[in-house]
Amino acid sequence: MIMKTKNPILAVVTALCLISANPCHALPIDHQSATQAPTLSIPQDTILKTAYPKTQTEAMAYMEPENLDDYFKALPAHQLEQNVLGFIHPTIQFNNIQGEARYLVIVEKVNIYDGYIQSCRACSSTADLLLYTIKDGQFVLLNSARNQDSIPAGNGHLRHDFTEQLKKNMQAFGKNMMGSYVKASFTGAGGQEESLWYAVLLPDTGKLQALAIGSAGGSTESFFADRPHLASSTSSSLKVIHNDADYYPVEVTYIDNINTKTKPVKSRFTYQPKNSEYVETKLK
Repeated sequence: MIMKTKNPILAVVTALCLISANPCHALPIDHQSATQAPTLSIPQDTILKTAYPKTQTEAMAYMEPENLDDYFKALPAHQLEQNVLGFIHPTIQFNNIQGEARYLVIVEKVNIYDGYIQSCRACSSTADLLLYTIKDGQFVLLNSARNQDSIPAGNGHLRHDFTEQLKKNMQAFGKNMMGSYVKASFTGAGGQEESLWYAVLLPDTGKLQALAIGSAGGSTESFFADRPHLASSTSSSLKVIHNDADYYPVEVTYIDNINTKTKPVKSRFTYQPKNSEYVETKLK
């Protein structure tokens, strides 16, 4: 088994975004029934034809991975490159700033070698983010970001609750842009825990991307279990500050969980388009 040792915590400050011009394809819409109301799900063939046309024209010998865990068994897979499988997550539907329906598809990409998916505790996958709209009754690929690696991942795949957090926290992230945020925690071999905030920016046009915002806290209580006087523990909450900026700032409030009488501290994270990153300013 091939082991990938890249640690997602060390990689989190880098957000890679490759946006390409996307052709429009008139393709059918699948209507998928739900318990409360009908929802739209983008057909797999539509995703492949609009975002991965090579999979339709270049035959590849598909190699069924061995020993798939329950996480991957629940997702349909397609071979996107010779040694890359794409696992398609359920469509996330939301409205843009103008109230128009948008559809986000996350295609999780993992490498395979000799029939095995790379797997280890610190292994992570990458993701393609595909944003669709509907024109003349057909799904059309509107915007995309490829090979995003600044996403919460470990044990060879995305966090189990990644898409659920995205849906729950979907809101305006700029005066003309929707987005969402997620929180993820990682535990080191010695028991140290580090938490991070991530953002996913979803403009109709321009740079769609996933990136780290900043620290969400952490704990060394397990690491210093035999010396509790040395331990620290910090948690946080996040708020998007709605103003008239193209990119809304994010405010994070940190709380000391051990010294509870300590006054909470705040940081404001402002997005810098030039470097495609959030920059922290500590507030007094």
